[in-house]
Amino acid sequence: MSIVSISLNEDTKGNITDTRSNYNPSDNVKNQTARVIQDFTTADNLRNRPYREFNDKSLITRMNTDQRSFNAYVPPKSDNPDEAWNSNAYRPIVRNKIISIAAHVTGTLIFPNVFAQNENDKEDKEAALVMRDLMEFRGEQADYEKTFLYGIISALINPAVIVHTEFREVTREVKVIQEDGSWKKERIVDDTFSGPNDTVVPLDEIFIADVYESEIQKQPFIIWRKVLDYNTAKAKYGDNQNFKDYVRPGLQLVFRGSEGEFYELYDDEMEERLVEEVIYYNRDEDLQLILVNGVMITEYDQPNSRNDKKYPFAKTGYELIDEGKFFYYRSLANKTSVDEKVVNTLYRMIIDGTFLQIMPPVGTYGTEEFGGSVIAPGKVTSFQNKDSRMETVGLSNNLNAGVNTLNKAEESINESSQTPLQAGQSTKGDQTAFEISRLEQNARIQLGLFGKMIGFLVKQLGDLYMGDILQYMTIGEVSQLSASAGQLRFRNFLLPEKTVDGKVKTREIRFKIKNEEISNEESESFRLLEEEGGLNSEKQIVEVNPTLFRDLKFKIFVSPDVVTPPSDNVKKALNLEAYDRAIANPLVDQGAITRELLLGSYDSLKNDIEKFMSDEVPADIEGGTNAGGLADMAKQAEKVGVTKKESV
Repeated sequence: MSIVSISLNEDTKGNITDTRSNYNPSDNVKNQTARVIQDFTTADNLRNRPYREFNDKSLITRMNTDQRSFNAYVPPKSDNPDEAWNSNAYRPIVRNKIISIAAHVTGTLIFPNVFAQNENDKEDKEAALVMRDLMEFRGEQADYEKTFLYGIISALINPAVIVHTEFREVTREVKVIQEDGSWKKERIVDDTFSGPNDTVVPLDEIFIADVYESEIQKQPFIIWRKVLDYNTAKAKYGDNQNFKDYVRPGLQLVFRGSEGEFYELYDDEMEERLVEEVIYYNRDEDLQLILVNGVMITEYDQPNSRNDKKYPFAKTGYELIDEGKFFYYRSLANKTSVDEKVVNTLYRMIIDGTFLQIMPPVGTYGTEEFGGSVIAPGKVTSFQNKDSRMETVGLSNNLNAGVNTLNKAEESINESSQTPLQAGQSTKGDQTAFEISRLEQNARIQLGLFGKMIGFLVKQLGDLYMGDILQYMTIGEVSQLSASAGQLRFRNFLLPEKTVDGKVKTREIRFKIKNEEISNEESESFRLLEEEGGLNSEKQIVEVNPTLFRDLKFKIFVSPDVVTPPSDNVKKALNLEAYDRAIANPLVDQGAITRELLLGSYDSLKNDIEKFMSDEVPADIEGGTNAGGLADMAKQAEKVGVTKKESV
C-alpha cells in the first residue's frame, strides 16, 4: 500500500486532485506536519538503501528474502516443456530449525526480576516483591506469554524484533436495554482496547532516524506507520473532533508545503474501509504526534504520554552483525539461507538423477516413429522395419557424490543453528553419555548467546512495564465527592497460586494511604493476619503506601541462562537431593522443604499438598523452627504484608 500522504513531494503534484480540503489547521500544525513529512522522507531513504551488513540488500529486500525462506517458498515450475519434468521439491530446513529453537527457548518463560532501593540506599526486598508481582499481573493482562513467543519467532526470522507496549483507556458508546424494553446510549470503557497492551510490530512499519545507532531509546525520532480498519481507528479516536470532521476511509489529505494547503487524494491502493495511522515520536523535543490520513489528531506540541519519557518500544535480534553499532541484526533465516539453497539444489538434482536412472531416456533408430506409449509394462509393439530399434541412453550419474555433499551442507546448517539431537531427533550409531553431555553443553553455549539477546529484550520490557505500573496502577481515583474533599480509591490486585512460606496462596496487594493516627505496626500486622483468616489460610494480604512506593528506586535485571533449563527429571532429582540433605538440618523449616522439595516435585501431588501435611508438630522438633503457639503466630505476623516497612 502506498504512503503518499506522508512521503509526498513536489514531483507528485499531478497525482493530487484540485479539490482543496476544508481541513485548514493553524500554522503550528502545518509546520509540524511538514516536519513529520521531512523526517519520514529521511527515514524512508535509510530503509530502502542497500547496506553491506545485508549483503548489499535493503532492509525490505532482506526481510522478504528471509521470510520466504521461513515460509518454505517453492518457486513455480518452468513453462518450458523440456524443463517441466524437473523436480521443484523443497526441504523446509530453515523453518524446522526456527520452530525447533523457538520451542526450546520458550519452554521456560523469561520474566524480569526487580531490585528495590529506599531513600536510605538500603535494599527493600518486600517492595521489590510487590513490584515483581505487579509486573506479573500486568504481563498476564497483556498476554505476555504470547508476545514472548511471537517475539522469539520474529527475532529468528527478521533482522530485528520490536515490541510496542502501552497502557490505554478507550471508551465506546453502547445501548443499555431498560426494563420497559427500550434502550438508551451510554459510554463505557471498552475492555477490548483498554488496559495494558503489547504488540510485536512488523519491522516494515517502523522508520528510524539513524541506522548506525543500536539503542532504540537513543534514536532522535521514531515513526510508526500502519494501516487500520476504519472502525478500529474510530474506536481509538472517535471522540476527537478532527477525526469526526475530516477522516474518511480511503481519502488522504495531502499537505503541499509550498502552498501551505491540504488537498484531497483518493488512494487507489487504500480500500474504502482502511485508514493510515502515523505516530511520530521525537526524543529531544518530547513529542508524540498522531496523524490519521494526514489529519493531526493530537495537539501540535503533544508530549510523550509516558512519565519516564521513554519510547514505548523494546528491541533485540538473533545475532549481532558488527560490534553493536548497526541497528539491525542477522537472523537465523539469513544465517542459514545460503546452505539451505545448496541443500535444496542438491536435493532436486538427486531426485532428478534418480528419475533418470529408474526411467532413462530412450533413443530410436530406423524410419519408424515411436511414441511414449511404447514404454509401458506388458506392452507388445511390432516393428515393421527390421532396422528399427530402441536403446536407452547411457548415463554416468554419481548420486553418491550428491548425497555426500548434501550431508555436508546439512551439517553446516546444524553448526549454525541446532543439531538433530538437540531438536529431539534420534541419530545413527551409539553415542556415549560423555558425547551426549558434550552436545548438551555445546547447545547451552550456542543458545546462551541468543539467551542474552532475549534477556536484553526482556529487560527493556521490564523497564517499560515498571513505568506503566508507577504511572497507572498506583494512582487513586476519586470515588466519592463531598462538600469538603474527595475520597481516593486505589485498585486491589489478586495474584493466585503464589508460593508463600512453602504454601500455595492467593496474594492480594492493596494500595492504601496510611492512617497517621495508627502507629502500632504490630497491631496492624495482627489485624491483617486476622483478616486473612489465620495462619493456615490460603490468602496473604499486602498493604502498600502508594506515595512511598513510587518514591523508591527500582532496577530491572534478567537471568537469561534459563533459556537452557534442566529437564524435569533433573529438577526432580536436584529437589529430592536437597530435601535429603536439609531434612536433618535444625535450622531449616521442615514444613517448607517438605511442601516444596518433596511433595512439590511430583506433579500429581502439587494441588493436594496440604492434604498430606500434618497439623501436629513432632516432639523431636518442638521448640524449633516449626514450634506452634504464640511464638509462631508472632513470627507469621512479622512476615505478613509490607505494611510494617517504612518504605511502603
